[in-house]
Amino acid sequence: MAGSLPPGPPERRHTRRRGVLRAAGLWSLTLGAALAGALLFRALHLPLAAILGSLCGAAIVANVVGTVPGGRTLRRGGQLFVGASVGAVLSPDILSALGALMPVMLAVAVLSNLAGLLLAFPLAKIAGIDRLTAVLCSLPAGMAEMATLAQELEADEQAVALVHTLRVVLVLVLIPLWLGLVAGTGQAPQPLFGMAGLGEILVLATVAAALAAAATRLRIVNAYIIAPMLLCVAVVGAGHPLPPVPPLVLFAAQLAIGTSLGLRFRLDRLRRMPRLALGGCLSGIVLIGTAFVGFTAVVERFGDLDHVSAILAVAPGGLGEMIASAATLGLLAAAVAGFQLTRSILTNLCLPPIIRWAVRGRPSA
Repeated sequence: MAGSLPPGPPERRHTRRRGVLRAAGLWSLTLGAALAGALLFRALHLPLAAILGSLCGAAIVANVVGTVPGGRTLRRGGQLFVGASVGAVLSPDILSALGALMPVMLAVAVLSNLAGLLLAFPLAKIAGIDRLTAVLCSLPAGMAEMATLAQELEADEQAVALVHTLRVVLVLVLIPLWLGLVAGTGQAPQPLFGMAGLGEILVLATVAAALAAAATRLRIVNAYIIAPMLLCVAVVGAGHPLPPVPPLVLFAAQLAIGTSLGLRFRLDRLRRMPRLALGGCLSGIVLIGTAFVGFTAVVERFGDLDHVSAILAVAPGGLGEMIASAATLGLLAAAVAGFQLTRSILTNLCLPPIIRWAVRGRPSA
């Protein structure tokens, strides 16, 4: 009967030690592959090299070897510094110009959400999911926020996470292709040397992290990128200019965001839910195409942005990914952040209470 007894303290310690060593090894492999991918894409002069390259490297390890926990923490750390990068391109004049753009920002945010709601109907039929799940899949919101809402309302949380991940990956893949068509690619990457302003950026990121942690407890969504952005606005609005995030730090932040995306991109989920994957790809392509062609024209016409900045401003991807992309490409990061932040606030803060009210207010069958 001794063989049936639970393992004693030495055995438990040995098992725990093996688990820690395996997790450390897998983390090292994941981060090493992500860094190798980012450097390779950078050497090839590809747009969005840090995000796309690390996404590919991390996804390869996740699908071939295994997935490590902690992707959300990694993503939040990257978001803090990407959000702080907006401060360097802000000034009182730019804040005033962004205020003048608010009607256009709100209009594009409303149109994006209406397009997402309309796409929920064909997505439900193609994927074979209920209409509530399809709505949560189709809204241009944050994956974590919509997946949490799906869990709360007893919708299909896995379906929501998969479709949102597919759409963000599609955006990140299609943006370089579109840039190659409309603006040309192949520019040499910026050097990563220099740490000027690091102390001030670290203080800002620390304060933003504390604010974001408190906001997250209050169920405010996307807090880890919204908090540093709003803090930058407050500091610059008070008359204190902010330095740029050092290039190496920004590269590491983009690497963290790309790696977290790669950890979420699991081929086994696509194989288990082929109809959902097909529906998610089709709805994502339609929403992205509508944004790239229709909404971009609105922003160019009424917002006076250049074409590439307008694309990133309306792209239905992650808030952090689009701001990081604008900073990497040397575009109007403040304007892109303004449009993306407006849509994020409208979608993530305003729509969930309406959805909760509509679902819980329905008469039971």
